Amino acid sequence: MDSLLKTCECLCGSTKFHVRLRKDERIGLLTCVEGHHSLLADSRDYWADITQGKKPKQSKCKCGSSFFNVHLGYEFRETGDVRSIEVTPTCADCNRPQLPMLCEIKYSPTESLVTHPLDAIDEPWLYAKRKEITCYWQPADASEFASYMTRSLKARVFRHVGNDRIEECRLEDIQFFPDLKSDVYFTNEAHLLPSFSHREPHRAAPFLRLSTPFHMLLSFPDNVALLHYVEYFEEVPRGAGIEKQPLSFLDFALQCRKWLGQNYLSFRGRDTADNPTEYARIWGKLIDDQKFAPPSVAGE
Repeated sequence: MDSLLKTCECLCGSTKFHVRLRKDERIGLLTCVEGHHSLLADSRDYWADITQGKKPKQSKCKCGSSFFNVHLGYEFRETGDVRSIEVTPTCADCNRPQLPMLCEIKYSPTESLVTHPLDAIDEPWLYAKRKEITCYWQPADASEFASYMTRSLKARVFRHVGNDRIEECRLEDIQFFPDLKSDVYFTNEAHLLPSFSHREPHRAAPFLRLSTPFHMLLSFPDNVALLHYVEYFEEVPRGAGIEKQPLSFLDFALQCRKWLGQNYLSFRGRDTADNPTEYARIWGKLIDDQKFAPPSVAGE
C-alpha cells in the first residue's frame, strides 16, 4: 500500500472539529462539537513541552466557520511504516480546504498512527508551575550570586554553546563584567549529562536560570539599570502531562530564594531581590540599612 486517505472521527462519533495546529512543530489538537479533545497523531510526545504558555491559534475558514472535517493523507515506506501524514482541514460548512500540515515520520513502528490517529486527552492546557524573581543588580551582584550557588550550594554550572544546547563549564568561564552576556544555568542534580539540548533548558529539566540583564533606560542617554531574572520551574512537561521536579532540586532552589531574601531588597513586592544601592538610585528612596531585606522572596 503506497497511500491511504482517512477522515478523523472522535470517539463519540463526531467528524466536525475545532482545529488548532502548530505547523512548524507538526502537532495538533482537535476538539469535536461535543467538546471532546484529541491530540493528533504523535502530538502527545511533544504537546505539553511545546504549548507551555503558547496555545495554538484556532483555525477559522474565510466563510466564518470554525468547524472542520479533518482528512489524513498517509504515505508509506516499502517496509509498511508511515513515511508522512498530510493533515488537511476542510471547512464543514463551505467545503473549502485549508493549507495542509505535513508530518514526516522518522521512527518505527507506526501502526498506531493509522489505527488510532486521534489520541483523547481530558486536559490539554496544563501549565507547569514556575518561580521567577526579578533583580535590579550591578554586575558584581550577578557574580556574587553565581559564587554563592557554586560555593555554598555546590551547584553545577552550564552555559549556552548554541541556540538549543548548553554544556557544563567552570564558573571561571563565565564573564560577568561589564555585564552578563549569556544566560547561566545551575543545578544540583548529578545525573544530568554534561551537555543538554533544549531551547529553554529550565523548562524541561531541574535547572535554575540566571538571565542576561535587560537594560532599562532610566534617562537618556546612558542612565541604565540592569534587570536580571532568577527563574526555575517546580514542574516540567512530560508528553501531554506535568511532572514535579525532584525534591532535592526544589530544596536547592528554595535555599537560593532564602539567600536572596536575606541579602537583597524586596521592597518592590514579593519575588523581587534588588541591590539596595540600585533600588535607591532607581526610585530615589533612602534605605534603612538595619532592615532592608523583608523575607517575602524566600517562598514557602
